[in-house]
Amino acid sequence: MQTRSLQELLKQYIKWGFDLTSISIATKLPEEELRQLYNSEDYRLRDKDKEKYLMVFLMQICCAKPDNDGYYRAMLENLMQHFKILPEAISDYIGVNTDELLSFETSSDKERIEKYIAHLFNTFIRDPRFSL
Repeated sequence: MQTRSLQELLKQYIKWGFDLTSISIATKLPEEELRQLYNSEDYRLRDKDKEKYLMVFLMQICCAKPDNDGYYRAMLENLMQHFKILPEAISDYIGVNTDELLSFETSSDKERIEKYIAHLFNTFIRDPRFSL
């Protein structure tokens, strides 16, 4: 993946038809600050933590799309490694056996398993500082 600037990612986001209001709600950054970032290559956010959060947010939207099994595999591995969730708990939650979960790429129930993995991941990764 090529390295892209925060401004380039923001421009791609806008090009797809998203607007600054939605990203402001998601990131808790003022629209005016986002507008300044969009319009000026030299503009930098004052809060570096918020700048990092914005970069991650935009990278997820612009660069990490769920078009292959690796996307869901990474989510599953993060659930197990970062959040210390046992594969048995995840498989019980989804309603499949553990072997089927761990080899979901070849399962006849692949799409349903992927949806549950994405739902669990999004629930666990949510940062309450940026939620309504």
